[in-house]
Parts: sequence; C-alpha cells; structure tokens
Amino acid sequence: MRRQFVVNILFLISLNLLIKPFWILGIDRTIQNTVGSAAYGIYFALFGFSFLLNTLLDFGVTNYNAWSISRDPNFLKIGYKKLALFKLLFGVIYLMGTLGIGFWAGYKGFEFQLLLGLALSQFLLSFILFQRSILAGLQIFWMDSIFSVLDKLLLIITCSYLLWFNGQQPFQIEWLVAAQIGCYGLVLVLLMLITQTKRNTLTKALPEPAIDFTTLFKKSYPFALIILFMTFYYRIDAFMIERLLENGAEKAGAYAQSFRLFDVANNFVFLFTGLLFPMLSKAISKNENISATVQMVAQVLLIPAVLFIPLSFGYGSQLLNLLYHTVSMGSLKVLMLLSIAFVGLGLTAVFGTVLTAAGRLNDMIKITFVGFVLNLTLNLLLIPSYEIAGAAAASGLVQIATGVVMFLSCTKLRLINFPFQWFYKYVLTIVLSLVLVYFIKDSMEIVVELVVVLFIQLVLILGFQLFDFKQFRNAKFIK
Repeated sequence: MRRQFVVNILFLISLNLLIKPFWILGIDRTIQNTVGSAAYGIYFALFGFSFLLNTLLDFGVTNYNAWSISRDPNFLKIGYKKLALFKLLFGVIYLMGTLGIGFWAGYKGFEFQLLLGLALSQFLLSFILFQRSILAGLQIFWMDSIFSVLDKLLLIITCSYLLWFNGQQPFQIEWLVAAQIGCYGLVLVLLMLITQTKRNTLTKALPEPAIDFTTLFKKSYPFALIILFMTFYYRIDAFMIERLLENGAEKAGAYAQSFRLFDVANNFVFLFTGLLFPMLSKAISKNENISATVQMVAQVLLIPAVLFIPLSFGYGSQLLNLLYHTVSMGSLKVLMLLSIAFVGLGLTAVFGTVLTAAGRLNDMIKITFVGFVLNLTLNLLLIPSYEIAGAAAASGLVQIATGVVMFLSCTKLRLINFPFQWFYKYVLTIVLSLVLVYFIKDSMEIVVELVVVLFIQLVLILGFQLFDFKQFRNAKFIK
C-alpha cells in the first residue's frame, strides 16, 4: 500500500504544484490587488458563508460513496443512481437554505447576486467531488489526480484573459464567480461522461438491488455531520469578521491576505487525505496493518510546519509585502497564528482520516462538534477585542486541539502504532528553530539569513530523525 500511495501522491503533487500555487498566489492574489481589499473582502466573506451549509449540499454522500466503492466496487451499480438523486435533493435544499439565510442576514442587491453565483459554483463543485469519489473508490488515482487540477487550469486560462487581455475594462469581482460557474460546469460534464462509461463497463451484467433513501440517509448522515462541524470551524471566521467588525468587508480582505497562504497548505493536505481515505478504507476492510503508511504520511504533512512557523515569525512581513500592494498591520499577526494552526491541520488530516476510514464515525462527530462549539465561542470572544488576529488565534487553538484529540483516539483504539517520542522531538525542533530566528534576524543579509536558518532546520530534522527515509525505501520506490 505504501508504494501505491507514494507513486500516486508524487504524481498528484506534481500536477498540483504546476497549477494550484499559480492560481492562489498568482491569479487569485492578482485579483485581490486589482479589485481592492474591500471588494475582495465582500467576496471572501460570502465565499466562506457559502461553505457553511455545505453539509446539506453533500450530506456525507461523497465520502460514503468513496468508502463503499473502495470496499466493494459493485456498490457503483447498487447505489449510484439513488446516491445521485439523494445528493441532488439536498443540493436544492442547500441552495434554498444558503440564499434564505443570506437574505435574512442582510445581503441584498449586488451582495445577494454574488452569493447566488457562489452558491451555484459550490453546487457544481460538490458534484465534481462526487464524481471524482467514484474514480478514487475504484482506485483510478491517476485520472482522479488530473481532474483535481483541471478546474483550476481552466480558471487560470479564463481569468488570465479577463485580467490582462480583455482590453481597457478593469477586472470585476463578479467575473471571478462567473468564471467559476462556467469552468466547473464544463469539468462536471466531462467527469460524468467518464464515470458513466466506467460504471457501464464494470457492472454491465449485475442486477441492481433496491436501496431506499432511508437507508442512504442513515449511512451518510454521520459523514455529513463531520463535514458540517469541520467546515464551520474552518470557514466561519471570515463571515464572523465581516459581520462583527466595523468596516468588516475590508477587515475580511486583510484576513484573506494571510489566510490565502494557509489555504495553499490546506489544498495540499486535502490532496493527501483524498488519496489516503480510500486506500485506508480498503486496507482496514482487509485487516491490513496501516501504521507504517500513516507514519509516513504524518511525517510528510507535519514537517513543513517546522520550516514555515519560524519563517513566518521572522520574515512574515517581507513575504506579505512581496505578495500584496497594501498590507494590513494585522495581517502579519494572522500569518504567524495560522502558521501554528498548520500543525493542527496536519494532525486532523492524518488521524481524522484514520478514524473515518476505520468507521469510528461517532468519535469523529463528538470531536468535531466540540471543535465547532469551541471555535464559535472563541470567535465571539476574541474578534471584537483582537479583530482578525483573534479569529486566527481561535482557528489555531481549535485546529491543534482537535488534531491532538484525534491522534490520542487513534492510539487508544489501537488503530495505529505511532511513537509519542516523535512528537516531543517535533515540538523541540520548532522551539529551537524559533530561538534561532530570534537571535539571527537582522544580523546579516536576508538571503544569507534564510539560507542559514533553512540549513540548520534541516540539520535538526535529520538529527532528531523526524523524517524516516526507511519508510520510502520499504515502499520500494526509492532504492
């Protein structure tokens, strides 16, 4: 399983490194610089708001579909049509609920039109993920990897034209929403043609037993609750900033400057979990040992935080000034706090995926519900006093707390065998790196400082054996 994971994740990362960083740091960043923080802040707040009812949009169907097909490919014949109708029904409820709550929250005119477009784009994107879950469940990871970047590639082409080649008219934020709808729609049509062909080829001679909506509801709602609570404590901060603060749209735009970098990290973490989940589901169903694979993935996802946390504390202002024309004073604090949150994001991604793949859904529901309540409470307490830094602090605390609890749950349930001493050395490496940056900062040219800091960090990582090359050698990929 480790060899399969390494080969596919390297292909997946290669594709995404070519596309997604350019989209987020190139096109999306340029759009914010072009339209201004206030206009982009409205979009960013509404974008986060459109995520809040994503549970209704998906209702756990995507994860349940991937989980079921990976365990038994014949489920594609048994449950596909009913799942698609089930998802469509809840998609309509999502649209009505999002627009209704948006109207109740005071969004009217241009803002309401923008919310409508974002809700439609989320609707299309959710169905793309549903179709991709078929490919992942069938273990056709190379094709799933291609479709993981195709929508962003089309958006890059479309928005590049609108930004630089459409004549004298300046870019409007609503163009971004329209481009998303068009690109997502095209990708969805292509995916449906492919998955329908796979379905017909795989299950042509099999009968189709009946599955009622009640059964699907009972099996998918635990996944839905997990997604609901995780979405809330990941996306609600921008909406609360826009609603709770004076000049909220502009403050949300300032928050987006640093959150964009955190979102880059989240996108790459999502690549790992999207590949890891169906693999672990299949391995656990066959009673295979998953500890070695989980350790390897945890090391790969958590070690980047060792590098990024000290660099964001020491050189975050230079990075933000490099990316944006105008940088808010609070953006640097947000960047530092969200860099710490990346540790929790990695823990949640790895050990939350293990719990879900093992079918420990009640445990995941309890953990994520507590995380949601804690995040909501902290945001209400911290945002009025500390503004965008308060939202970042709330996010960091909740991400780390939920990640640690998920790890302890995996260990207690004996789903994995992960050495505790690795985490002690991991935390010590981060602390030593922060001390190093504190003493070396402004003592020489910034390029020389960065080279020295990165070199010593790598020495610490190798010296404490945070990264085990044996995992890759045992996967028979690196010889």
